[in-house]
Amino acid sequence: MLKKRYSRRRFMKTGITWTAGLAASRHALSTPLDNRQRAVSRTSLKSLTAIPTTCKQCPAGCGVIAYLNGNRLIQILGNPAHPINHGGICAKGVAGINLANDPERLLYPMKRVGSRGDGAWTRVTWDEVYVLLSQRIRGLIPNRRFNEWLTDTGEDDPLLNRLLDAIGSSVINRHRLKNSNRNAALQSMVQTSQILEDVGHSRLILNFGANPYANHDRFFPMAQQLVDARVNKGARLITFDVRMSETAAQSDEWYPIQAGTDAIVALAIAHIIVEKNLVNSGFIQQKTNTSLGQLRRHLTPYTPEAAERESGVKATVIEKLAVEFGSQTPSVAITGGGISDHENGMQNVRCVSLLNWIMGNLEKKGGIFVPPLTEFHHFDRQPPSETIGATEKNIGNPSQVFDQKHKIDTYFAYMANPAYSEPDNVSVSRNLRDENKVPFLVVMDTHLNETAQLADLVLPAASYLEGWDLEVFPTIDRKIILNLRQPVVSLLSSAQALRMTAFEEGKLLEDIFRPRGEAKEIGNFSLELSRRLGEDIKRLFPYKNTREFVTKAVEAIEECDLEILKREGFWSGRLPASLDLIHPGMERSQGTKQIVSISSPTEENRPFPPMPVYSPLNTHKDLSGNEFILTMYKSNLWAKGTANSKWVREIFHENRLWINREAAAKLNISNGDMVRVVSSAGALHIRVITTGRIHPRSVALAEGLGHDAVGNVAKGKRFKSSDLDTPLIWWTRSGNGVNPYTIIERRKDPCGGGYALKDTVVRIEKT
Repeated sequence: MLKKRYSRRRFMKTGITWTAGLAASRHALSTPLDNRQRAVSRTSLKSLTAIPTTCKQCPAGCGVIAYLNGNRLIQILGNPAHPINHGGICAKGVAGINLANDPERLLYPMKRVGSRGDGAWTRVTWDEVYVLLSQRIRGLIPNRRFNEWLTDTGEDDPLLNRLLDAIGSSVINRHRLKNSNRNAALQSMVQTSQILEDVGHSRLILNFGANPYANHDRFFPMAQQLVDARVNKGARLITFDVRMSETAAQSDEWYPIQAGTDAIVALAIAHIIVEKNLVNSGFIQQKTNTSLGQLRRHLTPYTPEAAERESGVKATVIEKLAVEFGSQTPSVAITGGGISDHENGMQNVRCVSLLNWIMGNLEKKGGIFVPPLTEFHHFDRQPPSETIGATEKNIGNPSQVFDQKHKIDTYFAYMANPAYSEPDNVSVSRNLRDENKVPFLVVMDTHLNETAQLADLVLPAASYLEGWDLEVFPTIDRKIILNLRQPVVSLLSSAQALRMTAFEEGKLLEDIFRPRGEAKEIGNFSLELSRRLGEDIKRLFPYKNTREFVTKAVEAIEECDLEILKREGFWSGRLPASLDLIHPGMERSQGTKQIVSISSPTEENRPFPPMPVYSPLNTHKDLSGNEFILTMYKSNLWAKGTANSKWVREIFHENRLWINREAAAKLNISNGDMVRVVSSAGALHIRVITTGRIHPRSVALAEGLGHDAVGNVAKGKRFKSSDLDTPLIWWTRSGNGVNPYTIIERRKDPCGGGYALKDTVVRIEKT
């Protein structure tokens, strides 16, 4: 009898895939459990301490429970009572334990010695750090050179944001930058970028370029809602994407569309809906700024045949989907980076959004909801003094900074790694290395990443499992979910707590945590730095630490207090009216009334046509036989916090280039061959996967690999450490993949202002 052999790697892959699939459908198939679970150690049989908190491996806001054996974090599981993820958790969330316990983490502040980038460091104290940084900030005050302090933020923090407001720092906000084109499109139509897509109650979901089954701002909860809608309610999911993503693979239909042509397909679907009188004419008349006649005239040239010529999607398919979308209501159209990360990204999103507006899908079950804005820390916000800084100035990206010769005194990167994750990162690294362009470079992160290797000052950041924070998540029923993030790592013993210089009598009655080594929460760092900048700034920060800041914020809600949050990990309800800001498009006096600007006024600095239009990408036309459009994608294991995760890297350590099987055959390229991929920005060498699961004119490459810093796990190298697994790294010979940003060109959408990461044309050469 033959026995089927399983390698350890295959076992792990199977287990994680099965666990992720089970978790995604858990809320549909089982009853939630009490979140105050009890657990015991499998080795000592001692009880484990269970502490609820919030995962931050992605922006979804999943509730998790951390389990401690004594004072050591040993496991992270989903919180069964949490309304966002209902106890489910993805592999990235489980791997948060690797981030907290990583033996290669930055634990002490260091200052450069020798030339920039040589990798020579000396340890310094935090007091020296605060003195140095406060001197540089105060040096900008006499001549009001505040915007010469440039802050690059990979993660938002309310106290850091307040400090940047106070000193008038120029800011690169990574989360805002990632979604610029999508946000600009939504702002132009519904005056906000914050929308909720109610896929859980839709009968038909048209998905243009999103991949919620693998990586999405609402990753896990949206995947759960899709599974529930399809398994329990019979919903159909149709996906347009250049490659068969995880979501496309699970869809009822997948159409490999020509990159950047989604807009004309959406407009052709709208054309048929209007032509066949399936449009919600009452909504168009009452809640938009255009008429059905204007809309009909505008859509006239966008026929299914015209869309087929541009996109490759057959006209008969477009007509069929249009009738389905118009008749099988509620239906909804959703968008993702696959359509927004183009030079026509803003228009792509506007055209797909038009499908929702012509069906009257606003504030309707199974459609699109615009939640009211909430300013949770609004309760004590004070305007900065005129003698301090100017208003925060947002800057698009580092490329824009260097291209426009923005004068920099200090570049402060917090949880951002532009030397790795910027388009044409080789040029960005060269600019950061140049002391004439960047006189002083400061990096605060959990690891010594590629940007930190060039820094003058490196500061150890606490992980998300080591600090305090509050996050607000809106819901479609106009309530909010308030998530608490509380420390679960480095629980101090009574003896350790007594030796703390900041020990307060009575504190032994509760658990006391401190980040590993000398790592600092960004909030506590901001508070301490503010105290060194004079009374005008110091008075804006009347808190001892981040815990007190969180405590005072929660006091604004009568129905909630910190003890409830600490015990449950979240609170759900309505914020007080003083914290519930009415959205500009809402008129409460007439109930919930939202005016949709289908015809949008243009902005002087970002001109675009008033009506949603298809803007063809000329750089994608007339490609030669060995030229392709490169699309990047994020795997279901990608997260900044998993870069040096041993569990993740064992599974995901190689990113081969996807190329269409027939296109590869024409170039005499076979599966597994090495090729050279060349763009105007650079070149790299990589093995290929030949497949039928990608459009013939596109190639695809996963991001998140190819590190030459961060740590040995990220680089795929064995090493000895306190972790007994690190000498067992077995994928050394496979390498650690390649970084696609090396060859991504610096392009942007002139209308949306965001990056066009999926428009680089590359040449493929067999080696």
